[in-house]
Amino acid sequence: MPMGIGVGSPRAWGLVAACGCLALPSTVSCEDVKSARAYFVGNSVTDTIRYGSLAKLAESRGRTLTWGRDMIPGSPLSWLWDHPADGFRQEPFGLYPTALGEYSWDVLSLEPFDRHLDGKDGDLAAAGRFIDLALRRSPDVQVYIYSRWPRRDEGKDGSLSLDYRAKWLRKYTGGWDGTEETRDYFERVVAGLREAYRGKAKPALLVPVGDVLLELDARMKAGKVPGHSDIAQIYVDGIHFNNVGSYVVGLTYYATIFRDDPRGLPAGPYNEDLDPAKGRKIDEALAGAIQEAVWSVVSTHPLAGVRALPSRP
Repeated sequence: MPMGIGVGSPRAWGLVAACGCLALPSTVSCEDVKSARAYFVGNSVTDTIRYGSLAKLAESRGRTLTWGRDMIPGSPLSWLWDHPADGFRQEPFGLYPTALGEYSWDVLSLEPFDRHLDGKDGDLAAAGRFIDLALRRSPDVQVYIYSRWPRRDEGKDGSLSLDYRAKWLRKYTGGWDGTEETRDYFERVVAGLREAYRGKAKPALLVPVGDVLLELDARMKAGKVPGHSDIAQIYVDGIHFNNVGSYVVGLTYYATIFRDDPRGLPAGPYNEDLDPAKGRKIDEALAGAIQEAVWSVVSTHPLAGVRALPSRP
């Protein structure tokens, strides 16, 4: 059982019964995926995935990831939608008007960021615009909400601190108090999209990075993750991650999108171009500890859409 998420709790299993893979709507498949065409919309936090490295993880298991992106640093979904000619892209797909309007996709990943749930520029409305466009060419697209992580707090002296568990488990208030980057907020986004697209699209799912980080934080504090005692050690500033953090995010995306146990995957793709001032080489022991934490969350998370399959021999 995960140490942080508490999947065995009545609350979590109630969500599983309503939304998870033990009783998923018939339009969501729990079978593992051999190839995926995925389009990512977000900012530099989405770039933390390191798409090319994620593709190499998939390739190491004989799977294929074809990917595109629309990324503007620091931007919420509403800003990305309102700036269709701007941003970083992956050819030949280009930015979202061309990519979603002219190509078909299996996966659409959306990153809620610095907006509230409701309103014309809120995350539900903005996500809906991208989903509506994608559905025209990709009626079977699986939408994933990127459940990211809270920022570190900055003190008056400029120092950064983080009580991850306390920040992550707060309830969303609707105010500008940081609760738009909590477990509760991202689950509300998924619930809102499921209601809005009931009978029109596959139920939205969650890539539970934030809950994986909660689990890792608990394991780090228990001395079970080599070289780490606190999840704040993977941050390089208030919000961005080093290569270890990118590996956590990449593994979580791999396990969720491909519905495959990540234990045994290589760390090499996330050791490339290593900045020793910010990151560290991910050795086998560290990789194994991260993989265990990722799978313990993804395989049981009520909104990830993954069934825990028998362990690899």
